[in-house]
Amino acid sequence: MIIERKIENSGVPQGAFLKRQMVLKGDNMTPFMPQDFGVGCDIGIHGRAIRITDADEYTRQFFVNLGRPQPEACENPMDQFAQSLVKVPRPRDNEMKEYMEKSLRTGGGKVPSAKQFLDHDRKVLRFFCGCEDLPYVIHYFLADDTIEIREVHHPNDGRDAFPKLLNRQRLPFRSDVNQPGLHFVGDNYLTADEIHPNQPIEAFGRYYTINGVDQYTQEYFMAKYGRVFDGGCIEMPSAPEPTMRQVPPYNGFGNEIDTLGYIYDLIPKKPKGDFFKSVDNDKKVLRYNARFNTRVPEDIDRRFIISFYL
Repeated sequence: MIIERKIENSGVPQGAFLKRQMVLKGDNMTPFMPQDFGVGCDIGIHGRAIRITDADEYTRQFFVNLGRPQPEACENPMDQFAQSLVKVPRPRDNEMKEYMEKSLRTGGGKVPSAKQFLDHDRKVLRFFCGCEDLPYVIHYFLADDTIEIREVHHPNDGRDAFPKLLNRQRLPFRSDVNQPGLHFVGDNYLTADEIHPNQPIEAFGRYYTINGVDQYTQEYFMAKYGRVFDGGCIEMPSAPEPTMRQVPPYNGFGNEIDTLGYIYDLIPKKPKGDFFKSVDNDKKVLRYNARFNTRVPEDIDRRFIISFYL
């Protein structure tokens, strides 16, 4: 009897490989006997070559009594499925780890120096810049050397009101797209000591000319680097002069309020009534008797009641 050990999700039917029966040798004349089995031997059963790798304690004692002690156990051959079950530790790629940390790093990410974060937390350098005749504000966060570019909008500027042109992140010197695996790994990012008053800030192929900074940024660069930046602020365009509306003269049709409705609105609104007048004169009605002023015999005797609601 031959039993194959069942392995979950192996993909082959397992269990009873050969039921209990007498098995003949290759000559189909002589059956297998206990002396034909031994550890390390290959036997052929029904066209299958089977190697015996080990035996239990009772079997070994049985062969010792026969005067044929069994050798030590052999190593089981490994198949592809058994090798796939062996957990192999992943190789540690320090360069890939460093690249992922730097590419995924944001304002809330890991800071190389805890002292830098504690000393410069909530300290931001503010630059008023211009690019392609449009105003921008660049924020440089000293806590983790990240940059944020915000758009400056004013009423009726004709642009979509997106608050940020560039989300907060570290600004690399180069933004070219290389093949996978050829990206630069290292501290090749813009820092505060590389910002000069007479040089533009390059961000992903666009150059931002520094027109001014706020007071804190002026004091910071003067005290640490000895650089002088011009002060500035967000310049909003002046409002255009209001145009005087020309009201045409009343043409005599309808009410004058109805005529003005076409001046102030494209689709005139219904004029509002006098609320106090409607409350004071509620349920007050003037009634008059009337008839046709005519000589037609059929309409001479017709009478009407005219009601005037105050």
